[in-house]
Amino acid sequence: MTALSVAVVAAAVVVGLVSRLPTGTDQPTSVKPAGTPLRPPESWKLTFNSSFAGNKLDEHIWGTCYPWSPNGCSNFGNYNKEEKEWYETSQDQVKNGVLNLVAERRPTVGRNQDGTPMTYACRSGIVTTYPGFRFKYGYIQITAHIPYGTGLWPAFWLAAANQQWPPEIDILEHWDSNPVAKVFLHPKQGPMQGGPFTVPNLSKGWHTFTLYWTKSRLIWYYDGRQVMTTSTGIPQQTMYFIADLAVFNAQPGGCSGSLLIKSVKVWQPIGAEAST
Repeated sequence: MTALSVAVVAAAVVVGLVSRLPTGTDQPTSVKPAGTPLRPPESWKLTFNSSFAGNKLDEHIWGTCYPWSPNGCSNFGNYNKEEKEWYETSQDQVKNGVLNLVAERRPTVGRNQDGTPMTYACRSGIVTTYPGFRFKYGYIQITAHIPYGTGLWPAFWLAAANQQWPPEIDILEHWDSNPVAKVFLHPKQGPMQGGPFTVPNLSKGWHTFTLYWTKSRLIWYYDGRQVMTTSTGIPQQTMYFIADLAVFNAQPGGCSGSLLIKSVKVWQPIGAEAST
């Protein structure tokens, strides 16, 4: 890749990631019952099934930093406005078959976008399937326990495997202890789609977050109930999965909690593109 193309990609990534800024407690839309049973089509096959056995991540499958980030592990496009964490591998902890992404209020020396040293107020965890699994179309289902707390910003999303933005599909974003969560589509062309939906206390028990992605449609589900669907701007390229626990408020009392992930599964239609 030439220096010019690297700069273009970097600029596109920064612009895209700034779009993930929290937007408060917008008026929520009503959660609607799913129009179809919450299971993949019978003809689809399970192509990815996370296993959090033992006491560490399988590094052949999981990465612990943004793959596009040459200078380190933070969302540089968001830092000055919202993100206050530096991602550390030590914050990705596997215990009893569960992945824990742990946010901790501890000043951590990392780097700025230009590579110069920078101290972040917090440290936290991120994982991606970029090293081991990238796919085009699928039925993605995550079982997780969402943390509530000041400044916490957990998210599940899909990013483009070619490192260019857009597209981006946000399966879930949540902030603080708000009574709403959000889903979004950032298409290659056209305006952002999506918005908020009401949720009970996500920090109580396990919940499932599902995305049904075909060539012609996207459908989002929360605990088996449909919250959004669109047939416009559907990504037609290979993507990969990201889970992170960002921090947007580093005030005293903030930056403390764990995003618990029990499983990440992907089913795909026969003949769909996948790289494992």
